Amino acid sequence: MLNNKTKNYNDSKFNKGENLLEDLTDENIIIQGIDSGSEYINKLFYYTIIENSKPVLRSVNGYPKGSVINITGEADTGKSLLAQTALVVNAFKNIKGVYISTENPLKYVSYSLKRISLLLNLDFEKIKANIKVIDLTFKYNLINNIDEFLKNLYYELRSDYKNGVIVFDSLTGFYESKEVMARYIVRRIFQFCKNLNLTAFLISQKREDSPFSSKSAGGMAISHIADCNIVLSKIIVSSPYEKKIYEKEVGQVVRTFRIDGCRLCGHSSKTHIFEIDKIGLINFIKPLG
Repeated sequence: MLNNKTKNYNDSKFNKGENLLEDLTDENIIIQGIDSGSEYINKLFYYTIIENSKPVLRSVNGYPKGSVINITGEADTGKSLLAQTALVVNAFKNIKGVYISTENPLKYVSYSLKRISLLLNLDFEKIKANIKVIDLTFKYNLINNIDEFLKNLYYELRSDYKNGVIVFDSLTGFYESKEVMARYIVRRIFQFCKNLNLTAFLISQKREDSPFSSKSAGGMAISHIADCNIVLSKIIVSSPYEKKIYEKEVGQVVRTFRIDGCRLCGHSSKTHIFEIDKIGLINFIKPLG
């Protein structure tokens, strides 16, 4: 309800032409990519430019830089491996990275990052100089106080890690005993990453049994707030029908990767089949269908 203390619309700043659309349309926003560590994934994101009055697609060549990416899936679908590979590959390129673990203690995270580096034939000495690992597995006071944690983290990262990469593994660890707070917690992390222009990977556990749903623990909070959602699934071939679709024998495991929306740029809408090979790296095979 308006009262005598409420300014008339004509007296507001809107009337002075500040922040109008016509003042912004000349800005040339270029979507840049950040290496995923997989040439296959790098080609799945694209943007549109106009050339000779016609739309032309251009590859982002990676995940859209500065995006907050939710990676969700059931256990053993490759969520951490996907994020760790991107972290390692970019650290080798001198892009600073942060790995926040609420589940695995420091020594196990360090071992995983070192193993990926060696398998990719990348210099681990160079990589470890560019990655900070924050172990929250037993720091319940910080896990349960997101504002205090992010305030301390901001002062640690604001100078050297701006424009870098950050991984929250897992995001669910911050609200697993208080899902009613999930939306607030995810929003605060989203704003934190945007303030430092970090490309963020939020790893969360699936809530629904459907292999193609992006609904994770915390309800729809994550998928609505994140810029991009990636769903990883693991399917056990159990019928002749599935055998024909996936071209696998009954009893074999099929892993799928799907981009469930990205508001920063265009993306492949297909479901893609991949495998985790014997040495522990992700290899994409083909799109499904």
